[in-house]
Amino acid sequence: MLSIVLASTMAADAAWVIKLIRSLFFPDLDYRFIVWFIRISWGFCVIQYQAMSLFIESLIRRDNLFGTRQKTLSFISFGIALFFLSIAFVYFNVTDPSLRTFEFYLEKLWVGYALFPVMLSTILIVLQKLYTGNLPQILSKQLKILFAVIIIPIWISDFLQVFPFGIIPGSWTYSSHLPFAISNILLTYALYYCTRKLVGLRFLNFENHVQANSKFNFMDDFKAILEQFSHVSDLKELGHITQNFFKEALEIPLSKTRLYIRKRQADKEEESRQMISEEIPALVETFMNTHTNDVCSYMKKNKILIYDEIVFTNFYEQTTERDAIIAFMDAINAGVFLPIYEKDKLVAYITIERFARNNQFYSDIERDEMLVFASYLGNIINLIQNKSLDLLVQQEKELREELYRKHQEINQYKESIRSFVRTNKQKEIGLIFYKNRRFTFGNQAAKEILQINPNTQEGHPITKTLKKMVHIVEDYNRQQTEFAKDAEGRTIILSAVPDLEQRNVIVSVYYPDMSDVLRRHLDLLKDPSEWDYLLYLETTQSGKLINQLIPGSGERLLTFKIDLLKIALSKKAILIDMPEEDLHSTVELLHHISLRERLHILELTENSNSVDIAIKLFGINPIFGMKDPEKPLFERLSENGTLFIQNIHFLNKEVQEYLAEYLKFGHYRVFKSDQRMQSNVRIICSTVHNLAHMAQENHFSQNLFNELKQTTVCMPSLITLPESELSELAEGFSEQVLKTQTFKNLLELTPRDKDKLINMRPASLQELKNKVQGLLVQKSKKNEIYHETYFDPAYQVTDPELVEAARLGKHALKDRKLLTLLWDKFGNQNKIATFLGVNRSSVNRRCKEFKLD
Repeated sequence: MLSIVLASTMAADAAWVIKLIRSLFFPDLDYRFIVWFIRISWGFCVIQYQAMSLFIESLIRRDNLFGTRQKTLSFISFGIALFFLSIAFVYFNVTDPSLRTFEFYLEKLWVGYALFPVMLSTILIVLQKLYTGNLPQILSKQLKILFAVIIIPIWISDFLQVFPFGIIPGSWTYSSHLPFAISNILLTYALYYCTRKLVGLRFLNFENHVQANSKFNFMDDFKAILEQFSHVSDLKELGHITQNFFKEALEIPLSKTRLYIRKRQADKEEESRQMISEEIPALVETFMNTHTNDVCSYMKKNKILIYDEIVFTNFYEQTTERDAIIAFMDAINAGVFLPIYEKDKLVAYITIERFARNNQFYSDIERDEMLVFASYLGNIINLIQNKSLDLLVQQEKELREELYRKHQEINQYKESIRSFVRTNKQKEIGLIFYKNRRFTFGNQAAKEILQINPNTQEGHPITKTLKKMVHIVEDYNRQQTEFAKDAEGRTIILSAVPDLEQRNVIVSVYYPDMSDVLRRHLDLLKDPSEWDYLLYLETTQSGKLINQLIPGSGERLLTFKIDLLKIALSKKAILIDMPEEDLHSTVELLHHISLRERLHILELTENSNSVDIAIKLFGINPIFGMKDPEKPLFERLSENGTLFIQNIHFLNKEVQEYLAEYLKFGHYRVFKSDQRMQSNVRIICSTVHNLAHMAQENHFSQNLFNELKQTTVCMPSLITLPESELSELAEGFSEQVLKTQTFKNLLELTPRDKDKLINMRPASLQELKNKVQGLLVQKSKKNEIYHETYFDPAYQVTDPELVEAARLGKHALKDRKLLTLLWDKFGNQNKIATFLGVNRSSVNRRCKEFKLD
């Protein structure tokens, strides 16, 4: 019926459009065709009103649409429409108004017939049905929108158009354009408005549920509930949490929402503990014990019972199951009945009173939100009833850690993409030609990328790389590709190919893209699926810090660096197995990448007092009467701190259990107490012992070992490292210590120097760094260029936050931010002066100026 209304309206409008086109643009157009279109349109107008009447009444009737009245009206309407369609063809040549008097009379007569016997009777019938309250709420809302926006405005417009009663200006006549325009504007807007409003209200059952007008993020409402669930210890608390959730998320008053926990036969004492009155539970239990299997299947299939939607669906498609559910919801006065299942067993249910939101309907998004809440609540109830609170807290902690890790990975990915966007705004490829032992620039891009002249700067590392490549190409006629660094330290790619026709070598120079970065080391990965971490190592700030700590890229070192980056991006506790000399630098790196502000190092020895350590970590039960106890580390470092426990094997076994509990559940117990406290401190541990063996022999806590072994990172031994990897590592340290290119050709490590370092077989990164620095200093003194060589003052600095201050030296005192950082790190003016290589008086003067004390 609605399609007929729309099609008839378009046919009527077509006649008006054709008439206007003739008046404005084609006045010589044969008027007979215009009259023919007008007569056809009148026939469609009759059909339009009759179809509109049937459409409106079909909304409120499930059957018997064509009663005696509608049959009679339809017969008359069909006759009038047939008359206009007939004269359109029979009297095609009759256009003289004087010969069309009867036709004009019938036109006004049928309009009066359409407005009163047809439409007005339909309007009165629907209004009477609407206000008797016998219609579903959703249908009532639909009809109110239809009448307010479409039916009544169009009826009034057409009524005034035909019967102006002398009070409307003379220009307002039946044949004028103004009422026609207003009527069509109203109809067009009404269709747009109803499309948005009515379809959202399941209009003509286009949707299975009422649609939301606006989208919102469920997690914004649910994240606070997760925090509350983590502290629940009794079923009574769930009722208050449920009411708060529905108030915040769905704007339902607290008193309108109720949570009912079904009685369990296994626990008679628990059965008698009801959270509200017994009237509704009794009705629900009666219904649950007496309803048919079809009703049970219907409830499980729909998962949530919303009264207005069930009544609306049942109005058109009545079933015994829906009748039973409607009667049940009427009995308990529920607008929403939300069953909560656990393993197909109804353990609880939530009811929301009818009209709890002043006739606002529950949208599909709100429905999904309630279902998610019910699903989570079912697990909570099951865990509480089965005394599995610890499992719930553990799952929540794991979820938070996983969300944090995913968030950090996304940030790394974004930073990686931004690095390519910055360096590859325009892909430029430089060309260099090599012939007769000379290099010739082929374009401007090559000069801009290299920024050196390889013909005159023969000792420059890029020149050496170029010469090595072109000699291999000339000797073997095969392509060569090498990575190098430009003047700003950015990676560039040099690719040389032979040109047999010109007998020269063509070298292309360009900045790498993502595929180039991955291809460089992808073959070294043990697990090729970890290519994303390889990308982060090469392009993000966190990756650059790790590469600075370990400037090698062999297979074993690359695997270790990826493991290091993985754990740095998570919140889990870390167990580090590496030489003691490298511990602090690695811990400071992990602390910095984690974006935490405070690092506390707890170095344990065999003589450490276990009680003092426990009190320092967790605090002490007030019953022991300690005066003005210091805040425990777990409280002081909770929000933004990292705790490094060196030699974890020296920790007392009782204290190990306390620590294991924190790592497992995310909360710690005050020492010698059952009081639980929340904390977010990052734990890093180290040991030189085999904890698995100690745990087997009962010398170490098995629970703590189970937690630490999940994120254990073990550095490959430099003693057993392949010579190629160790050589590359030494070369990387040599590039770090030399910050200028002036004497780099004199001070670079020769194969003999590398063999010497390999034969020494250093046991730690720090030892290798010291030997490389000592070797370079010795070479600079031998060549009498020690004082002219600029060695990086931050070479031995392990804290990434202090690197800039170390390089600035005394100039760092002028920067308030840097000096504040130094004061927070050292807390002592003498240490700051020693670190910067200045007099203590200079530090004291600046501290007074910046009010640091």
